[in-house]
Amino acid sequence: MPTMTETIEEIVEHWRLKGLFDDDRVETKLKEMKSNMLPDGSMVGHFPRWTAVIDKAGYTCTCPDHQYRGSMCKHLGALAKSVKDNWEKEFPKEDDNVRSST
Repeated sequence: MPTMTETIEEIVEHWRLKGLFDDDRVETKLKEMKSNMLPDGSMVGHFPRWTAVIDKAGYTCTCPDHQYRGSMCKHLGALAKSVKDNWEKEFPKEDDNVRSST
């Protein structure tokens, strides 16, 4: 079973390859989303009509695209991108710290 980090990376890579991060729809979804972390470490993205979750068991969303097609919908893409971007800001890689301090 993949880790949450691997799941987030998989979703981000899926949408990056589709070019969706260059699309205004994800930016719109990111602005609409309110996200939080649950005590068990699960990440939840609340959108006006749907809820996306990434946890240790994988990922899910209440939108029809995910429910009927099982796809990595744009809500999951927005949540994964938000988590990844914020994680990298909060906890930069060792190499980034070394480069920025020289």
